[in-house]
Amino acid sequence: MYSTSLKHYLIPVVLLIFVIGISINFKVHSTLINWANRVIPIRQSKLALFYNQRPRDHKIYRYHQFADDAKIQEELEKRLKFATEKKIIIFWSPPAWGRSELGQPNRANCGNCEVTYDRSLMRNNRTGAFVYHFDSIREDDMPKWRNPNHLHIFWVMEASSNVKMLGYTFETEDAFGMNATMSYRIDSDFSSAYGGGRSLSGLMANNDTIYKAIMQKKSKLAIAVISDCSVTVGARIRLELINQLKSKGLRIDTFGNCFSNKITEEELQDIAPHYKFFFSYENSYHCSCYITEKFFGQGLHRDMVPVVWGAVKQDYETIAPPGSFIYAEEFETPRHLIDYLEYLDQNDEEYLKFFRWRTMKPDTVPMYHRTEGFGAICRAVHGINVDYRFNPKYNRSSMPLFSDGIARRTVPSVGQFLYNDDNHECFDIFDKIK
Repeated sequence: MYSTSLKHYLIPVVLLIFVIGISINFKVHSTLINWANRVIPIRQSKLALFYNQRPRDHKIYRYHQFADDAKIQEELEKRLKFATEKKIIIFWSPPAWGRSELGQPNRANCGNCEVTYDRSLMRNNRTGAFVYHFDSIREDDMPKWRNPNHLHIFWVMEASSNVKMLGYTFETEDAFGMNATMSYRIDSDFSSAYGGGRSLSGLMANNDTIYKAIMQKKSKLAIAVISDCSVTVGARIRLELINQLKSKGLRIDTFGNCFSNKITEEELQDIAPHYKFFFSYENSYHCSCYITEKFFGQGLHRDMVPVVWGAVKQDYETIAPPGSFIYAEEFETPRHLIDYLEYLDQNDEEYLKFFRWRTMKPDTVPMYHRTEGFGAICRAVHGINVDYRFNPKYNRSSMPLFSDGIARRTVPSVGQFLYNDDNHECFDIFDKIK
């Protein structure tokens, strides 16, 4: 009787303990899950960039920070190590001025590729991309055979308004179905800028002796070199602005066809270090990212501070070293700009602040990590798309950073890219001079 009664009470007690145990375990388990949900996504965020995840917006000038991500770098190095099969890139339509010797992509940084003019390799199973320069494309000179797995890349190096004004049309490539762009614009599939952080890395040394060396040579205020006087509307406005500054008293030496004072590259190389400011005025106005070698090669590389006019200020900030230029449009009148330059001419300490970028680390320069030109194309035909993350149009759902085979870049219309996706002010300039 006693044992039966004990069994009667023991069973509910055991069941109660079991239920309590499950509840406690569930609570602990839920707590662990909630904790993991807070912690794990932080750890997985680096990995998420490899896959087609939800898009996330970033400011353009911060994109280069992703290049230091350990997981991306680890995967990139692994992919490059195994990118040994030679891929062929055919430069089908070289520039109208003619062929030149083709530089080959760096194998260690881009994979194994050969850039060639040889059209007979069109059907070769190693061929992955075709490149067409905008000024030499012709309807009767396009590949007669197509492979849907090939990239067809349209390369433009003139500002959108200039291309339109010079009369180039794009029905041919639109009909052909070209699916990628390469240009100076950061929103093109492949960047081919006139310069950038990587080109300046050799100047960026961590020492202070550079300042004294720079100032010892400075004896003149400003210089401008302009040879395109009237081909485009922007060129006419540019010349007018320079002449206006001269008439207001700017001490500037002018060279080039527009001033009947020709100068060779060698001569410019010799005299440039003696000037404090170089007028890097473009032949277009507010065309997206159109910043040419005037800024990089003739200005920064030759120890002069560029005074810039052409692109919007944000574009310069996106690709230029911090604090390296003077934006002319910020001054209310030509006289205000002249006064500021003359102030800097009398204040070495303030002037030398424009050279502080020279002591920064190269990877602090925006876009330093972006591989450009045929090197970026070489990466793409090996399934390495990491450079696309610098494109402000990038989102993970449209372009994985790594892919098996070529990831398709689809540009429905090159005309749309050039004319409709550019700043409206790039074309409004036509109304400024009648």
